[in-house]
Amino acid sequence: MKLSFRILIPRYESEEQFRELLDFLIQHRGAVDEIMLFTEYWHQGYNPLDRFGELCGIMKDRLTRLRANGFDQVGINMLATLGHFDEAWDWLPAIPFQPTVGRDGLSSKSSFCPNSAAFREYIARKYALVAEAGPSFVWVDDDIRMFGLGSSDYACFCPECIDIYNRKHGTAYSREQLVDVLNAPDGGEARERWVRQNAESIERLLAHIEEAVHRVDDRIELGLMTVSLGISTYTGVDYPSWFKALKAGRARPGGGFFEDSKPFGLVRKAHEVNRQIAHYPDFVRDIQYELENFPFQRLSKSVRITIEECTAAILSGCNGVAFDALRGELGSLGEYHELMDAIEAARPRWAEIERIAGGYGTGGMYPALSHLHEARRAVENGNWFDSLSVDNSLNGYALSEIGFPLSMNAAQARGTILSENAAEGYTTEELREMLRGGVLMDGKSLAILTARGLGEYCGAEVVRTYDNGITEILSGDPLNGDDAGEQRDARFAMKKGVAYALKPTSDKTRVLSRLVSFTKDDLGPGSTVFENEWGGRVAVQGYPPWQMIHSGFKRKQLLRIGEWLCGGQLPAFIDRSLRVVPFVKYAADERGWLILLLNASYDETGAFEVKLGYPEAAGRDIYELLPDGTSVKHRQGAAPSGEGLQATLSVDNVGVWQSRIFYTR
Repeated sequence: MKLSFRILIPRYESEEQFRELLDFLIQHRGAVDEIMLFTEYWHQGYNPLDRFGELCGIMKDRLTRLRANGFDQVGINMLATLGHFDEAWDWLPAIPFQPTVGRDGLSSKSSFCPNSAAFREYIARKYALVAEAGPSFVWVDDDIRMFGLGSSDYACFCPECIDIYNRKHGTAYSREQLVDVLNAPDGGEARERWVRQNAESIERLLAHIEEAVHRVDDRIELGLMTVSLGISTYTGVDYPSWFKALKAGRARPGGGFFEDSKPFGLVRKAHEVNRQIAHYPDFVRDIQYELENFPFQRLSKSVRITIEECTAAILSGCNGVAFDALRGELGSLGEYHELMDAIEAARPRWAEIERIAGGYGTGGMYPALSHLHEARRAVENGNWFDSLSVDNSLNGYALSEIGFPLSMNAAQARGTILSENAAEGYTTEELREMLRGGVLMDGKSLAILTARGLGEYCGAEVVRTYDNGITEILSGDPLNGDDAGEQRDARFAMKKGVAYALKPTSDKTRVLSRLVSFTKDDLGPGSTVFENEWGGRVAVQGYPPWQMIHSGFKRKQLLRIGEWLCGGQLPAFIDRSLRVVPFVKYAADERGWLILLLNASYDETGAFEVKLGYPEAAGRDIYELLPDGTSVKHRQGAAPSGEGLQATLSVDNVGVWQSRIFYTR
């Protein structure tokens, strides 16, 4: 378990500020394994090399003195390689080389095109200056991407990038012509080529950076920060090639959760972190979560939420935390002692999670999102360049709010969740393979699969859509238990949602709910389940399945559906209507498991039970991992249930926005 701290320039540039920082770090040595210095305060890509060279001289002095005070692992975080977004261009020199250009021809004020020869010469010298400062490691930050770069939301359409495309594919497009082709409904081949070009541009840049650093000192470790796939896959997400090009064994999965006014954001970010890690190559072993409090307002994120956020990240596959939490501007660090004390106190617990379950898989159903989604998705009405999803929000993540266990690793998951147009990112054969297992989908996904010729394996078809004044009434199917007749009104017109009326296509299709108008007209089935000829189990939720699912009966229905889809072995099933998020880890032989139960509510939970879907672990002793990192044998171990041996867990209470952790060994 590695704890790192990222330090902005104002905290170390002046002698006075550096001495305060050093005293602060020495006081909290138990919470600090690594220290990295940022190279910029701003997100502008260009930093004149004469000025930057002076800063590197200061960084060299600071790294030397940190080592002299016992901090052996010290490095540098290159904040700006391409440049993150348009910022400070009024006060800094204009970027002198080719900027990124958007599809509309507008140039970024702060971000470089990675294919510019002049930029590549500049950036090699910039990284060489960093290497000459003597760091143990160098991090490349997450501006290594081709979207969200200031005025160039989708890059890069400069003459050089268009020429690369034309030369490779034997075309002669202008910028306007290429954009028209990419926006065309039949432009799928061009979109795949363009996304591949983006990925290759990043790969070449990372290889160039590696050469520049290791030409100075081949002992310097390199690390790469990646970007949430939930924001966009436009860059290409070719992690194996990128990490290989950079020769990087360190990774930092990114995502946005900067303040806790909406604390459930920590769960969504944990899922996005887990999704990125699932795509990392095996040789990446040092995975540090980015605890990001930008722009570093102490009261924007509570200490409690910070600790729970890090704990969830470690359950999601990280084995370290890179804290970007200390005040970034001039001023005292005195207000951060409480945070540092809490980090040091939590450290033993985090280390134990890694020791016990570091090699475990993540348990749950997989909310599908292909790393080639933007390359493959369908385009209508010239809308390929949609706005970016900056909140990491896939619709299916809402299932976490009702206790539905999720895993972002398709290979480790027990079934698939298809929402909105996610199915478009997969080939027909990939979708066919999903349908051989358990699949939970919405009406739009059903329509996509039907168009691919896979409708017969889903057990239903869409016959009509409604956008207003519809409710859902549960049927008497056994999966609904004793909740038959319960009515749910998602008020989806408020969110411009759609309800899908379904028609069973097999006499084996079971109807779980019907659509009813506000005037009590029966509009047909709204939810079905079906077991196809391959033995795959498919559930279609035609009535808005990802919103307003927080009533007790709807929660139970969805969990029972999940359990049915998983063949009776949903990784975690919480028996009460609670807002408890389960993060499940399990061993390859399924005899060992570890579960974090996060109470994502402002109410205490009271007593509840959790059924674990790992029969191999039934009968084994259960332990609780306490906040101080010690373990105690849980007073009620595994026990048989009416369905045979089943690992069950009784919990007396979980406090408000707190967690408890249990495991077998």
